[in-house]
Amino acid sequence: MTLVEGQHARDLTRAAFEAVKNGEVSVQAPQRALSWDQAKVYRVDAEETTSTSVTIPVDGDYSLVSNLTVLFDENGDIVQYSETLISENKEGNFNITSFTDGVLVNSNDTDQPYMTDEQLQQGANSGAGSSESMTAMGVGSTVACVASVLGVSGATGYLIVSACTGACTIPGAGTSVCVACIGAYATVGGASITAVASCFG
Repeated sequence: MTLVEGQHARDLTRAAFEAVKNGEVSVQAPQRALSWDQAKVYRVDAEETTSTSVTIPVDGDYSLVSNLTVLFDENGDIVQYSETLISENKEGNFNITSFTDGVLVNSNDTDQPYMTDEQLQQGANSGAGSSESMTAMGVGSTVACVASVLGVSGATGYLIVSACTGACTIPGAGTSVCVACIGAYATVGGASITAVASCFG
């Protein structure tokens, strides 16, 4: 995956915006929560096809990594879209809800205590989310790999891994082109997507 900038990125972001506005792309989050000015556009090369993803962070009542990602083919037509919403549930835990093409595919109480975005981001700098806590989360090595590659806290790495594996039915190689995974990676930074995908191998 390669970051796309300039007019082409703006055109595709505008196309995604119009698709949401006219209802072609159905979103569960309030439209005002979509941070269009922070959209990230990536070229995705996979299985002899090239597509382009537009990832829009979802703010408001939703946690870091929440996003809407729209995948376009080479002709500029929408292939698929995915929405990942991470919030605090009644138990005080992170809850991850995923939709593909507007249809609910996963809703999962992670059993992990909720943290604010500020706490998640501080963890990346202070080393919070140690290997011990990640091991307790049950996906230690994958989370540790993702957190290391992206330079994020273990807790943020856990949310990314959970968003990917919850919404993408094929772990491993297939995960690298899963729209939900693309969105999870894109919300936190410009590291090599290939390197992140290799964490799931």
